[in-house]
Amino acid sequence: MLNQRVAADGGLTEAELQAIAKTAYEQLLAELCQDQRSTPYYAPLHSVSNLAFAHYYQRLADHGGHLSLLPAEEQRLAEEAGWDPQRIEDLRTIIKLREEQGVTRFRPDYIDGLLRQHGRAPTDMLRWAVELALYPAFRDAHIDAEEALQRQLAVRSYPTGAVPGPSVPARIANDQDETAGSEASVPSEWLHVTATEAAERLIAATPKMFEHRKTGKRKEEQVGEQTLRQIRWAAALLERSMDGRPLWSLTFGDLKVLDQWFDRLPVTCGKAPWHRSPETTLKEICRDAEEKIELGDYEADAIGLLSGTTNKHFRKLAQIHSFLRDHVPSVAEVDFGKFMVPDRKDERNARAAYTLEQGRELFNLPPWTGCRSVEERLEPGNQIYHDSLFFVLLLVWYTGMRREEVCKLLVTDVDCVDGIWFISIDFTSAGRVKNRSAVRLIAISDELVRLGFVEYFEAIRTAGHDALFPELVSERAGAKKGDTFYKLWWIYVAPHLKTLQRGQALHAARHTVSTELKELEVFEEHRNDALGHKGKGEGSTRYSKATRLAKLKALVDQIPIVTDHLPDYREIHLLPAAMRRPRPRRGQNLTGAAE
Repeated sequence: MLNQRVAADGGLTEAELQAIAKTAYEQLLAELCQDQRSTPYYAPLHSVSNLAFAHYYQRLADHGGHLSLLPAEEQRLAEEAGWDPQRIEDLRTIIKLREEQGVTRFRPDYIDGLLRQHGRAPTDMLRWAVELALYPAFRDAHIDAEEALQRQLAVRSYPTGAVPGPSVPARIANDQDETAGSEASVPSEWLHVTATEAAERLIAATPKMFEHRKTGKRKEEQVGEQTLRQIRWAAALLERSMDGRPLWSLTFGDLKVLDQWFDRLPVTCGKAPWHRSPETTLKEICRDAEEKIELGDYEADAIGLLSGTTNKHFRKLAQIHSFLRDHVPSVAEVDFGKFMVPDRKDERNARAAYTLEQGRELFNLPPWTGCRSVEERLEPGNQIYHDSLFFVLLLVWYTGMRREEVCKLLVTDVDCVDGIWFISIDFTSAGRVKNRSAVRLIAISDELVRLGFVEYFEAIRTAGHDALFPELVSERAGAKKGDTFYKLWWIYVAPHLKTLQRGQALHAARHTVSTELKELEVFEEHRNDALGHKGKGEGSTRYSKATRLAKLKALVDQIPIVTDHLPDYREIHLLPAAMRRPRPRRGQNLTGAAE
């Protein structure tokens, strides 16, 4: 049926689709097999990854596209299909990577390249047809890669372990000697010693670390408790990165993997008690930090350890590894120094906020400059539609509001006093706010007025909607509108921003606003009033009156303008009425009938 439909539209024939799928299959299989051959010591992870992705692509084929993993399906997989918890977690991780970070092989540029390679000009219809054909092709590539891996293991034997899952780039084959030693040359008392166990042996064997020297005349020369904690924590990070392999098997490549984790771990890593629990994985710590960024609990610059911290970790690990080599001479030396960088005292000032250039790049995309149609908002054209896609990101940029604060707005939250339009942020029927400090008034800047926000508000109110962005409302109780916007639009907008950096979430625009106002020497208490931040002391919170609307208006008008290339949008084009209805609960179609 699909073949007939696309053919009738001048699309691809089934033979063309299969040819494209075969090309993609061969490319992916070659990529997987090369990775497996270059890192044979990670065979267990390769195997887990192959099986997890094979199940994932089969699931895409079964559903005809992406679908969130719901608790009911997890229960069915466990009870009826016999999946163990780790297998379900692996599938959940892959699905969340696509939903929360936009990580997917089905990027438009990739599919467009396949189409052009086969002499076809990309269109949305052809992209969708190709994506459907790629599901079984990618599944088969992982199945065949697994078969190749098992044949490889039958004739080769290397120390094996595991590396981070798909959220961390696969380990790159390096130009250093990967030989860590052979199991036969390792004394039995060191054969199964992990990094943390080696750290404890180092502490027990080093006079300056002796417990009995904590008091007495020699206590001044004694290593402090903080240093001991640092040694133990560095060892714990390495052990988790190596998935518990013995320390003698450490290679230069293992340090590369750990160094990749350091770029994804939050600066608070190790502060929470649950971080230090042996059962906690590095992936769980990273996932928790990423969720806190999206909720606005962390700033974007919370991701990635500082150079001073990573240098300290590598120095402690070098000390532990040197101690190991003193007892196991056959273990090759590993150059920890290559991973150390000069400490930069001002590193904390290098925030992952959006630059003004990134703002201009964002608002030069089709949703603001002209799209092809209401169904093809990210394709260039001459049509403009005013909805959440158009205004949410503008409001975040020109007010510094949190994502959820913008997306849950009601028409009753917008008002005008003495000619100044403003938004009221408070606890409402649409949802709560982060805390009492977040309750505030926000003036609407002249640029937002010029771009048609007031006209949009009046059009939505006239249409009888309670929500300012009715397409974000869900029939599911408790659903967050900000999460809906993120999954509906941001994960598709973000890949179009070529300068977007790791850690720059939608929330980063708040930091941009704060930074720019600080550069303009706007008083801290005024910035806090606008952004809903608590002040650093009583003088900037409890005893300061909320900034009057006139001052708030003057403040937001100082936010740098990155949309001066856009015309005045006084003529509003709302979404069709059918697209402004509450989103149905999963399992129902738009008519409300059960699927």
